[in-house]
Amino acid sequence: MKQFFKFTFASCLGSFLAMGLVVLLFFWIIGAIVSSVSKDTVSVKDNSVLVVDLSKPIYDREVTDISSMMSTEGLSTNNIGLTEFISVINKAKSDDNIKAIMLNVSVLQANGIATAQEIRECLESFKKSGKKIYAYSDMCDQKSYYIATVADKIMLNPAGMLMLSGMSAEVMYLKDFLNKFEIDVDLVRPLSNAYKSAGETYILNKMSDSNRVQTLTYLRSIWDIMASQMSSARGMSEERFNAITGSLEGFLPEDALKNKIVDYVGFKSDYKDTITKYVIADQKLSKKSKLNFIKYSDYRKSVTNTYRSQKENIAIVYAYGNVSQGKGSDLSIGSETICKAIEKAAGDKSVKAIVLRVNSPGGDAIASELITNEVIKAKKKKPVIVSMGDYAASAGYEMSSNASYIVANQTTITGSIGVFGVMPNFSRALKSNLGISFDTVKTHANSNPISVTTPMTPDAKRLMQKNVENFYVNFVSKVAQGRGKTPEYINSIAKGRVWTGLTAKNIGLVDEFGGLTRAIEVAAQKAGLKKYGIVAYPRPMGLFSQILDSESKEVRMKSLTDELGKPYSFFLQLKDISEMQGVQMRLPYILNL
Repeated sequence: MKQFFKFTFASCLGSFLAMGLVVLLFFWIIGAIVSSVSKDTVSVKDNSVLVVDLSKPIYDREVTDISSMMSTEGLSTNNIGLTEFISVINKAKSDDNIKAIMLNVSVLQANGIATAQEIRECLESFKKSGKKIYAYSDMCDQKSYYIATVADKIMLNPAGMLMLSGMSAEVMYLKDFLNKFEIDVDLVRPLSNAYKSAGETYILNKMSDSNRVQTLTYLRSIWDIMASQMSSARGMSEERFNAITGSLEGFLPEDALKNKIVDYVGFKSDYKDTITKYVIADQKLSKKSKLNFIKYSDYRKSVTNTYRSQKENIAIVYAYGNVSQGKGSDLSIGSETICKAIEKAAGDKSVKAIVLRVNSPGGDAIASELITNEVIKAKKKKPVIVSMGDYAASAGYEMSSNASYIVANQTTITGSIGVFGVMPNFSRALKSNLGISFDTVKTHANSNPISVTTPMTPDAKRLMQKNVENFYVNFVSKVAQGRGKTPEYINSIAKGRVWTGLTAKNIGLVDEFGGLTRAIEVAAQKAGLKKYGIVAYPRPMGLFSQILDSESKEVRMKSLTDELGKPYSFFLQLKDISEMQGVQMRLPYILNL
């Protein structure tokens, strides 16, 4: 009896403590909301310098994250949205109180070069106002330096480094790992899809010749674009810039300064003094003038018209992340969520055109088919313009292919028109390591055709091969239909081959170079709009929804991202691999850019 009362008391105490924590959390959130609202009024003083810290995660639009609850700024986003960033910089461009921009660049947390390219182009547009940009970095990676070269002056911390080394692609191979645990995997892909290399991670321990050739080709293409822009910005020949890169002569601060990769070596506090002198001279201010340094997050609050509905609108449908069936999230594409968003935008009479922003390496083939079909239906009602981000490959390309028009950055990774399927078999692993075995009773020879505990029968293998072949033929047919080409031509440039946006335009897979801003302009032109508002679909997941769904996989992976930093990409890849089911259209590469 004593034990009974002991456990009962402990249980009640635990319940009361839990309820107390919930109440405290509730009042904390209310306080944070009040605090954040009170900070909404932003006063931008004259002679201000906008300080932009690009070390936060960068997505296509701002995403409210549970981690923001612990921010000293209240209920704010802990990331940068490309759409909002463009609006903020455009406002600063015409804001007489903003005299210059100070970039704080370090390790850029963006998925690829295309996002960096759009940020860089936006900053170049800012400079057309006659205002200057200055960049500082403690530890600068290559993507960050690519953006930093838009600045008029670059300073590097004397204790830091600049990781200017060229480009590489790192692919994780699991064959030997799986063999250690006696896990068997069958890779099924169309016989012609030698370049569809995603599934090779299970059956090889190094790159296939086809994958090595295609990867080196698109890496060189992206690097040539970047090197041309960076060398031009630094006032040196491309040959000299590549020589410095290849020999790591810009890696250490003193070498970077000597080789004119940066302009100064110094600390951040010193750089503010240096910027002050430059801005006063450039803007012809009094020598006694003091500059006000305003953070991007504060200035961002003054921009309230990024998404504002008018009588006539352009809808942006954000499709970001890996593709799967069912509901998605702010950072993943669920066919149900995206299909509903496209359907709603197509049915809204105030929406005259749709921009489908695709930033995805691919995923589930059936989910891709569902979204592609919705794009085809929407296009019959109004123009659908695709804006490709860092990736629009495989399933990401299929859902793009039937749009009215496709806009991509030169550095976008796209194509990969192909499919594959992987069939794991854990029977040997379970028997050898855990002493678990299986026996099956069947009424027919193929009653158990696909199982993770028994090998596939010859008939099952044959049918799976036929299945992926059919999926590939359908994929090629859909692309041919959307791009106005013959299936034979699309097949000749498909076979799983990955292309950059630069090459994709030359072979007819995209129509024009540009970012999200250009795609919106095209949409307005196609719809005959001069004045229009912008509306966004699907609605981003709110903070309270995230709290209720705090145990979701997406929230847990975001937490891992915050904790692990750059190595999180390896964990994300392992997560994606473990969740593959059925026929896949994806490109799971890790790019060291």
